Amino acid sequence: MKKFIKEQLNNKKRLSYMIIIAIAIFLCIPLFSKYMDIARDDGIQHICRLIGTFNSIKQGDTFGIIMSDFCNGFGYSWNLFYSPLTAYIPLLFRLFTSSFVLCLKLFMLFTIALSGICMFQFVYKMFRSYKAGVIVAVLYMCAPYHLTDLYNRIAIAELASFIFLPIVFSGMYDLFHRKNKKPYSIIIGAVGLILTHNIIAVYTAIFCFVYLLIHYKKITTGTIKKIVISVILILLCTSFYWIPLLEHMLATNYEVFLPQRMYKDNTLISSKLGISDLFVTKHFEMNFHIGFVILFGILLLVCYRKKIPNRYKEPLRIFSIFGIVSVIMTLKIFPFEYLPNSLKMIQFTWRMMEFASFFLSIVAGVGFACFMNSNPKKEIYIVIFLIVYMCISLICIKQSVEIPFNEENYLTPVAVTSSTGRVHAGCASFEYLPQKAFQNRRYVEQRTDEVIVLDGNATISEMNKKNTNLTFKVESIQKDTKLELPYIFYLGYSAKLEKEDGTIQHLEIEESENGFCMVTVSNINGIIYVSYTGTIWIKLSYVLTIIGLCGILWSNLKKIT
Repeated sequence: MKKFIKEQLNNKKRLSYMIIIAIAIFLCIPLFSKYMDIARDDGIQHICRLIGTFNSIKQGDTFGIIMSDFCNGFGYSWNLFYSPLTAYIPLLFRLFTSSFVLCLKLFMLFTIALSGICMFQFVYKMFRSYKAGVIVAVLYMCAPYHLTDLYNRIAIAELASFIFLPIVFSGMYDLFHRKNKKPYSIIIGAVGLILTHNIIAVYTAIFCFVYLLIHYKKITTGTIKKIVISVILILLCTSFYWIPLLEHMLATNYEVFLPQRMYKDNTLISSKLGISDLFVTKHFEMNFHIGFVILFGILLLVCYRKKIPNRYKEPLRIFSIFGIVSVIMTLKIFPFEYLPNSLKMIQFTWRMMEFASFFLSIVAGVGFACFMNSNPKKEIYIVIFLIVYMCISLICIKQSVEIPFNEENYLTPVAVTSSTGRVHAGCASFEYLPQKAFQNRRYVEQRTDEVIVLDGNATISEMNKKNTNLTFKVESIQKDTKLELPYIFYLGYSAKLEKEDGTIQHLEIEESENGFCMVTVSNINGIIYVSYTGTIWIKLSYVLTIIGLCGILWSNLKKIT
C-alpha cells in the first residue's frame, strides 16, 4: 500500500513538472520567431559577451576573463565585474547549435522552465499541495515583470535570478520548519544569485535577514551554526568571482566602482512608479503592473482565509508583507534616493517588482488553490481562466518586427571609433574600463596596436601580438624608460625580460596615465614576453572555490553514509 501511494505521488509530481515545462515552452513560442529582435535593449550586450567569452576560452583563457578582441583589440573584461554565470551556462547550448543567438534563446527558455520548477518545489514543500504548487509556478512564470525581462528588456541576469529566489527561501523555510535538514537550499540559492545578479542578491539578503528577525524566538544554537556554515560555504564557493572583483576595486579606479556611475539619483527618481502603473501599463513596451490575475488570487485568499490551516497562515502573512513592501518600494512615495549608496545600485526602483512577483505569486496561487479545494466542481473554471490568462499574456507581449538580427556582423567585435556613442555593442557603456582609459576614450579610438615609448628612449622591434600574448625586442639606451603595452590595464598581466645573456628579469606591470598596461626598463637589451596569467589572488580564489564545493560534497556524502 505504501509503495502504491508513493508511486501515485511520484506520478503527480512528474505530471506537475511536465505541465510546468509545457507552459514554459508555450510562453517562449514568440521568442523563437524569426521576427523576434533579441538584440534589443540589453540583448546585444549579452550576445557580444557570449561571443567574447567563447573566443577567449578558445584562445586558452579557461574562464574567459579578458576578451582580447574587444575595445579595438586592447582587451575588455566583462567577467571580472559582471556576475559570470550568464556568460558560461548559455555556452553549454553550443553543443546543439553554432548560433550564439539561439544559445541565448535556449538559455532564456531554460530559465523560465527552471524558475517554475523551483517555485513548484518550494510551494509544495510548504503547503503539500500539487494544485497550489503548479498554480503558483504558472503565476510566477507569467508575472508581467517576468515576461518584461524575457521579451522587452532581454535582461538575462535578472531572468536567471528568478530561478534562485525560491531556492533561497526554501532554505530559509527549512531553518525553522525542517530543523533536521541541512541548509543546502540557502547555499545553492545564494551562490546562484551572487553569480547571476549580485544586486538582487543584496536585496534578497535583506529580506532573509528580516525573515530571521521575525523568527528570532525560534533561533537556536543549531540554527546559528547552520547560518554560519552556510555563509562560509557561500563565500568560498563564490570566491572565484568576488575576490578578483575586490582586488580590482582596491587596485585602481574602475568606472563601475565610482560614485554615481552605476546609479544616479535622478534615474532612481524618474524610474519610480505611480499607483496607476501597478494596474495599467503606461510605459512604452514595459509591463510594471502586478497583474490582474495575481490581484484576483489575493482577493480569493482573503475570501477563503478561514479555510487555510493555521500552520500555513504564518508564511502567507510574511510573504504578503514582503510583497506589499516590495511594491511600495517601487512607488514615488518611497524615498529610494536617500538610501545608502550600496542599495542605490539597483539603478531602477521598478526592479523591486521581481520580489513583488515572487512573494505575491505565492499568496495568489494559494488563494486559487483554496477556491478549488472548496469548490471541486468548479476547478475547470480556474483551469480555463489560467489558460486564457497565459494566452492573453502572450498576445500582450510587444514584439519587434524589425529586420532579424544578424550575429555574423558581431563575430568580429565592433570597433570603438569617434562615432561610438554612450552605449557600444560589446562594451555596454564602458563601465568596466579603468577610469583613466574611460576619460581617454579618444586615445583608445586612435591608438595603434603596438608598444609605445612614453618616456625615455628605446627601440622596439620584432613585435608579435596574439590575443593576450605579446613578445617584442627592446633596446633601451636610457634609464627608467616607460613602455606602454597595447593592453588596457587589468590585474593579471605579467611581463618578463629575457636579457642577451639568457637571464630572466620579471617586470612590474603598472597603469599608465592612459589606462593601459605599462612596464619600465633601464639600459637593457632583450626580449620582453607579456601574457595574461592572472594574479596570485585570482589563483587562490579558484582554490577556495574548489574547497567550498568539496565542503558541500563532503557534507552530503557524510549524510549519506
